[in-house]
Amino acid sequence: MSTKELLEYCLAKDGAYIDYPFGEGYPVVKVRSAQKDKARIFAEFYTLSGKEIFTFSTDADTALTLRMEFDGDITRGWHCPPVQAKYKSTAYIDSVSDELLLQLADMSYQRAIQILK
Repeated sequence: MSTKELLEYCLAKDGAYIDYPFGEGYPVVKVRSAQKDKARIFAEFYTLSGKEIFTFSTDADTALTLRMEFDGDITRGWHCPPVQAKYKSTAYIDSVSDELLLQLADMSYQRAIQILK
């Protein structure tokens, strides 16, 4: 799966839209709350050392499990401040299966929706 395909998958979700809060070349996908007064990032895309990466959010236990199971392919959120580090993880897009990437995007989207409620 390419970064573009994963980005398009995320953007197809209900309420999702693209934003560039970290500057051009660093797209993030946010979801708006039902009241449209709040939004939350659920997918971030970067190129790091020539590799395409995807940052997503899960609960802390799932994040730890994924990092242990996919050691080196899924790591602590690359750019995340310490308060977010236990929830945010980064996956190397070319090192993780397409099926898992879609599952991670779905989990992150659902987490964002839950937090916005």
